Amino acid sequence: MGKRVAYENLIIDLYIFDKLKRPSANMSTAKIIYLYEDELFKENMIGAHYKMIRYRWGPYNNSIGTHLKNLAANGFLNSKEKYYDKAEKDVLIYFKNKKTRDFLKNIDELIEDYNSIFNALDDIIEEYGDLNAEELKEFIYSLEYTGQKNQRIIDYQMLRTILDPDSLRWTKLNFWLDEEWYDTIEILLNPDLRIELEIGIKNAQSGKFSQL
Repeated sequence: MGKRVAYENLIIDLYIFDKLKRPSANMSTAKIIYLYEDELFKENMIGAHYKMIRYRWGPYNNSIGTHLKNLAANGFLNSKEKYYDKAEKDVLIYFKNKKTRDFLKNIDELIEDYNSIFNALDDIIEEYGDLNAEELKEFIYSLEYTGQKNQRIIDYQMLRTILDPDSLRWTKLNFWLDEEWYDTIEILLNPDLRIELEIGIKNAQSGKFSQL
C-alpha cells in the first residue's frame, strides 16, 4: 500500500474555491486556510491538516501551491497568470469551474456529515474571502493571540511551525476520511482511475472479463 494522500486537504481547497467570489493565488488561499485552521484549533477541531510555517509573507505550507497546481492540471480548477507587484513576477491565480462544483456535489453527504467543520469554513470565507493576500497578511499580523502558542505571528521564529492541527492530542471533531470515502475520493480526483473503473464496469456488464 502506498503513502496515504491527504485528500482531506484537497477537499478543503476545492470547497474554498467553490465558495470564493474571486480568483485566488497560493498566498491568499494559504492565509484563508490558516485563519480557518486557527479558528478550529481553538475549538479542538481539525478541518484541513496543513502544518503552517512562518514565511516572509506569513503562514504558509508549500503543499498548498502543489495541490492547487495539481487540481488545475486535472481540470478541477482553472488558472491563469497575473503579474503581482509585491513579488515583481507573474503568479498563477486559480478560480472554480464546473468540475469544482460537480466534485463537491458528488460528496455532499460527506460534507453534511462534517457540517460543523464546513460551516466554520463558510464563516471564515464570508468574513475574509474578499481580502487580498496583503490585506490578509496585515490582519493576521495584527492578531495578538494566534497559532498553537497563542502569541503574535512576529513572536514565532522564521521558518518554524506556527500551527500544526495534528498536534492536537484530543479533538472534538477531526475531518478524516474512512476507507470507503478515501477510495471514493481517490477515484473522483484521479481521472485515469475513474476511466479504468468505468471501463471495468462496462466490461463486466457486457460479460467481458480479463483472463487470469
